[in-house]
Amino acid sequence: MRHYAKQFRCAGLRLCGLALCVGLLGTAAWAQNGAIRGTVYYQENANAKPEPRPGVEILILRQDIKGQLKTKTDKKGTYFYTVQAFGTYVVVAHGPGYKYQVKPPVRITSTEPVQIDITLTPGDGRLPPVEQLLAEAQGGGTPATPPPAAAPPEPTAEEKEAAAKLKAERERIEKENERARNINEQLRTLMDSGNAAFNRGDYETAASDYRKALALDDNQPGFLGNLASATLQIAVKHFNAKRRDEARKAFQESGDAAARAVALNDAQPPERRDPSYRSKAAEAYRFLAELYGDAEAGEKAARFYIELADMQTDAKKRNEMRVRAGDSYRFAGKFKQADEFYRAVLQEDANNIPAMNGLAMSLLSSDPELLDPNKAGEAIALFEMVAAKATDPNMKQSAQASAEYIRTTAKEIVRPKPGRKKN
Repeated sequence: MRHYAKQFRCAGLRLCGLALCVGLLGTAAWAQNGAIRGTVYYQENANAKPEPRPGVEILILRQDIKGQLKTKTDKKGTYFYTVQAFGTYVVVAHGPGYKYQVKPPVRITSTEPVQIDITLTPGDGRLPPVEQLLAEAQGGGTPATPPPAAAPPEPTAEEKEAAAKLKAERERIEKENERARNINEQLRTLMDSGNAAFNRGDYETAASDYRKALALDDNQPGFLGNLASATLQIAVKHFNAKRRDEARKAFQESGDAAARAVALNDAQPPERRDPSYRSKAAEAYRFLAELYGDAEAGEKAARFYIELADMQTDAKKRNEMRVRAGDSYRFAGKFKQADEFYRAVLQEDANNIPAMNGLAMSLLSSDPELLDPNKAGEAIALFEMVAAKATDPNMKQSAQASAEYIRTTAKEIVRPKPGRKKN
């Protein structure tokens, strides 16, 4: 670590590469998302052949929680949208000149895309409120087959004028969406190829595919999260190969992609927010602070860890996030803030080894010349407790060495007085 006394800097860096490799084994699980896809057909009447219909508006509703997603069919009449690999969804197709169609609810339970095809019939283009759509889906959806054909009456002049306006509106919509008609198919292809590359360890190819997808549509947090995972792996690979500049760029891209995913995901209702995006952003920014002394990145990481701590219902997990927030502030040189988080954790859990070690290192880093006898005394006491209680041999050895360094270097050491026991 950069704040250690000089004689321990080399040893800390040798351990860093190993910690990076071990700490990132679980990243591949973050690159998966489910999806809903299908083809929308248009059937003029009961005797007509259904034909794929481009430009149809697709509304994807969450049945179990509030939330909705929107997309359109491409030139082949197909649609594709990435969703979280859990939850119950309702798919609605609608648009000018169509009778809306609601499909029964479908539950997403895996990353395998779910196929939902829809057949539209002529209608007035009206779309009922979401509550009515969900109720209709629960009842089995709207009938997909049109009623028997009947000879229509001769349209009036007003109806002909309305039909002409409707046709003109359809043409306008199709022209506006001409560029976007192939996007859904391309996104599906890039998701499949990117995830396949990621799973076989080809992170450069995976990152390239995710970037191509984001060039088509940069408002999909799933692709941003996948890019963050791939570039984090690339950063670790560069760093362990001593390509520090390339590693720093990759760490930065990973953190920025995940932070962008957080911003997009936070626009959703609280119950739909995915904490994994915050975890990815925090981790990438923490490495920038720890390995490169990037104070701005360290403060960003700390804020994300604080938010993650606030989301936890388990006290042990909450304290783990708070310790990481303290570590990030320490790497950023914000020792006062770091000490506050470490002490808050120790107030709840006096035997929390990572908090003890973090506080001791913060005290030592904030006074590297050991001029403050009180800081030296508290730091040596904490290091001795870590050396006695830690099960990690590297942490134990480092704590023992740090305690010995303080004993032999500090001009004066004032040991903290034992706290009085409460009755």
